[in-house]
Amino acid sequence: MSIPTDDFERFDTPANGSRFFQTYIEATNESTGTVVLSWDYEDPFLFNPAFDPSRILYDSNYCTGVADLNGATALPTLDYFPSVLQHFDQQPTVCDIGCGQGEFVEVLRKDGFSATGFDPALRQASPYLRPRLWQPQDEAADLYVMRCVLPHIPDPWDFVRSLAESSPSALLLVEYQSIDWILEQDMWFLIGHGHVNYFELRDFESRFTVVDSGSWAGGEWGWVLIQPSSYVPAPPREFANPERLRSLLTVRRNTLAAVRSQKKPIALWGAAGKGIILGHALQEAGAMIVGVIDSNPTKWGTFLELSGIPVLSPTQALGGLPKNTLILVCNPNHFAAVAEIVGEAYLVSPANRAWEIN
Repeated sequence: MSIPTDDFERFDTPANGSRFFQTYIEATNESTGTVVLSWDYEDPFLFNPAFDPSRILYDSNYCTGVADLNGATALPTLDYFPSVLQHFDQQPTVCDIGCGQGEFVEVLRKDGFSATGFDPALRQASPYLRPRLWQPQDEAADLYVMRCVLPHIPDPWDFVRSLAESSPSALLLVEYQSIDWILEQDMWFLIGHGHVNYFELRDFESRFTVVDSGSWAGGEWGWVLIQPSSYVPAPPREFANPERLRSLLTVRRNTLAAVRSQKKPIALWGAAGKGIILGHALQEAGAMIVGVIDSNPTKWGTFLELSGIPVLSPTQALGGLPKNTLILVCNPNHFAAVAEIVGEAYLVSPANRAWEIN
């Protein structure tokens, strides 16, 4: 290890960072998972050696869907997918590994694709949507898709190589949240137990033939199209940003100290993984968190994993929060839009800059 785990602060977060509960009691009975970041010099990528797969539960409380600020299901893959298809001579057969509730598969099938999906959190099975993990013996595909799935898998390169063994000529589309963006934006509450790996484009370029790549959401998300069968071990290298990573953890400590000193109620905007991790950390620091606001109707009335913070609709929150509530926006990409929605009713701040609040 070129960055020993001893060099970094060890802390706990909600074990899954993706589960929502019908009652406060259920939510607060959940467990934590430990996070401590490390870097393997000989197999270079950033990961959490304290990750415990036994804490990950893909049950009916596990939520995979993402909605935009208008409450509509968001499938950003569709925006760049035509670029991916240009690399095939004919329409590919597609296998979506970690398909959520099959939203992407359903769109593809409506467009005439032969598409299947696998996900243990799948609630409604069908002949082409399987509520289980993908296995190498499953039917072959021309294109495998993993939308924010590889960051959850221990030994990620072994998993990718298993795809090549199943379908030697297949390509793989991987989506991931960029560690570069996390560091640049001080998004410490994107570091949680649910993600065992944190990637940058170079991690793929050093191991595979990269056919195409891109990004969206201001660089928060990256996508890369690779040939799994082209795998070679990455050459040893040092982590490029050890001081920036230490700085990220300093921002975490400063944020918790700043919020601890606040005497006003706090609400979060965004109940996805960012909100779950942030809400738990702020609550543990002694902040008075009165709710988390989210545009996804399926989450309204539920409670966040471990912290038990209630999820409110924008209408419910803006009509009922105490007037001195501070609203922290979990995703800085949404800050301007949320600030416009809130108007002058409440003080609004990006959550990643909360440590600057006096």
